[in-house]
Amino acid sequence: MSDPAAPPPGSNEPPHGHGGVVGGMEGMLQDPPTLAATGLIAAEVFAVVAGWFGFLADPGLSGFRGRLLNLTNTVDVGDVALLGIAVALLLLTVDPRGGIPRSLLLQVTAVLAAIMTLYGVIRALVVISEKGLALLRLDGFVATVGVAIAAGTVAFYAASESFLKSRRGQ
Repeated sequence: MSDPAAPPPGSNEPPHGHGGVVGGMEGMLQDPPTLAATGLIAAEVFAVVAGWFGFLADPGLSGFRGRLLNLTNTVDVGDVALLGIAVALLLLTVDPRGGIPRSLLLQVTAVLAAIMTLYGVIRALVVISEKGLALLRLDGFVATVGVAIAAGTVAFYAASESFLKSRRGQ
């Protein structure tokens, strides 16, 4: 009888026993969904960090309100969607042994989505308190609250999945 964890004869895959587990970056490179999710997460880290560069920039006459808008200007609904795709890739695909633990990537995603939620709340409050037509302020407020809710949903789902899996020992 053959070992069910061993690759089929003639395959170039290493065996998935204790000696054949590839870890770290090399393991991630052999797992396309984890690699793709890691790339999406890295892109969102850049988006969140870029907001701080905007916050530190001189807002001119806009003052602190301008700094807050600059902080939150780098995150939008597309960024939240990318985090949602990363979560789907991490949860809906088979997790081969080795590589970066998916629970860690889910935790990073949860933190990033929580930061995006905070950015959305900050931006919504700044937009609604600006001077100008009430209908346009309401438009920006509703759209920004929608993004914040989406980010909060991704944060909650990623956190619950990652922390529950670590609690269950999976």
